[in-house]
Amino acid sequence: MPSTAGFVKKHVTDLACETRVELGLSPFDRLDPHALAEHLAIPVRKLSELRDENPRAAEYFLSRDPGAFSGVTVFYGTERIIIYNDAHSPARQASNICHELGHGLLLHNPTPAVDGSGCREWDQVMEDQAQWMAGALLIHEVGLVTALRRGKDVGDIARRYGTSKDMVTWRINMTGAYRRARQPARK
Repeated sequence: MPSTAGFVKKHVTDLACETRVELGLSPFDRLDPHALAEHLAIPVRKLSELRDENPRAAEYFLSRDPGAFSGVTVFYGTERIIIYNDAHSPARQASNICHELGHGLLLHNPTPAVDGSGCREWDQVMEDQAQWMAGALLIHEVGLVTALRRGKDVGDIARRYGTSKDMVTWRINMTGAYRRARQPARK
């Protein structure tokens, strides 16, 4: 019997592939996170757009410590909106947005941002699922294995999919893509 983690990864991967198909994307096409957000009817806003509403917080996360905030899904009843840090590179922004969209695609329930003592609430299982979803949405496994078979390097693949080299390396490692690329292609 497959492990629970393996089953969840397969489910998430299948959902990501189905979502890419809904958008008319092949395994080799770059996914536009904003187009996916529009398809899912989830508004997406840049952190810099919130400067007027909360200038101190926006300034802190955009300039002083941009690594401290990547993105968040904010709920209002059954509606959600994604706020992402536009001080990050475009590749990182794509990953951040897809991570938050992953929460939506996986129908994760809202949780409080902080607990009663002011500490951040964190559900590692949900975060891992959303991260797996982001990777699967951005870099299709078939496209990844095919690119490696064709001799493309991490930088080539990152440019094709609009992701960071770190994301490509993570997907290669997590999917066993190098091993699979060395195997004969199925006919």
